[in-house]
Amino acid sequence: MSRVLIATSPEKGHINPMTGVAQWLLRMGHTVGWLCLPEPAPQLARMGVEVLTLPHVAAEAPPLETGGEALADLVRDEAALGGWIRGLLLDAVPSLLEPVRQVVRAFRPDVMALDGMQYAAVLTAHQERIPWAGVSSALSLLEPMEDYGLRRNVRLLAEDRRALFARHGFDARFRNCECLSPRLNSLFTTEAFLGPDVDLPPATHLVGPSIPPDERGDEVDFPWSRLGARPVVYVSFGSQISWQPALFRTIAEAAAPLEVTVVLSAGELADTDFSRSLPGDVVAVPYTPQRQLLPRTAAFVSHGGANSVMEAMTAGVPMLLLPVCNDQPIQAHFLQKSGAGLALEPGSLTVETCRAALRQLLAPGTPLRQKASDISQSYRARDGAREAAERIVGLVS
Repeated sequence: MSRVLIATSPEKGHINPMTGVAQWLLRMGHTVGWLCLPEPAPQLARMGVEVLTLPHVAAEAPPLETGGEALADLVRDEAALGGWIRGLLLDAVPSLLEPVRQVVRAFRPDVMALDGMQYAAVLTAHQERIPWAGVSSALSLLEPMEDYGLRRNVRLLAEDRRALFARHGFDARFRNCECLSPRLNSLFTTEAFLGPDVDLPPATHLVGPSIPPDERGDEVDFPWSRLGARPVVYVSFGSQISWQPALFRTIAEAAAPLEVTVVLSAGELADTDFSRSLPGDVVAVPYTPQRQLLPRTAAFVSHGGANSVMEAMTAGVPMLLLPVCNDQPIQAHFLQKSGAGLALEPGSLTVETCRAALRQLLAPGTPLRQKASDISQSYRARDGAREAAERIVGLVS
């Protein structure tokens, strides 16, 4: 049996897709250590992995917003977001390299499974000559469009990133923010969603969705009794940029006359005067058990986080995406191209355009709903978490 070291950031959008991979590795009898940079996420403790922590950080990295109103405001400013991305990807790396190296040497992995944005872990794997697989939490390896915010911001740091990797002897290749493994990269999707003409990087495989075989450790209670016979419109902007009062009000006003129940994953805005003032039948909670809710959902309104899109397509739920930043326009591009949903610009969303989109999503028997069902069948036919786990341990010679 092998020793596998996983490295990700502590955000749910990066942890949750890797959770099923870790669970399958454990089921196969392998030893799994998980390093979150810069610090562990609480849900790891309930997963059965060995939670790895950094011994120290030689110098403090610049503080970064990780959620709440401040981050939701920051990501709307492309220049400010570019600075945030630089701090996350590059500025933090020098102080992390030696602590990460110590963790890796102490754990003694046979193979590493890495989020390709964790450059300190990627450089350590390269320097320690440990085979590593890239496990992507989004579709940003595909770069389907020439010009959008993330690509513009990545171009601004590309030369400094190349120099960083060159200093450590690694002539690396990148797609958007992610470093490509020369041996194995996994994407949690299928050709039915992307289309046959997708531009896959070398050594990259479409493995299907990453659905954990066990609980993933972040499940929460939910007021299921509030869901009656009405269709459910589920609204979520993820765990990091969930502070969206203007969009939430527009969506609630759009849905109010449609005879639906709106389930709103409202973060800090749940149980406030704001959420209680929304029109229509609205169930506002801080966080939802999303995988359990989606089978009860008729239409899903989302920012377009890759994990949310993957889980909605697995459940066959048509989507309206309102992409805000980073990789979200990429998921929106493929959703529209697939015909399984719609995408609108959040900055110009009106009650009327949102209501028209919701009516289209909710209408029964449409080609859009059929396409979502077809993609769901392709997703349900694959176990991306298990396939990724098998491919990762296959790198051990």
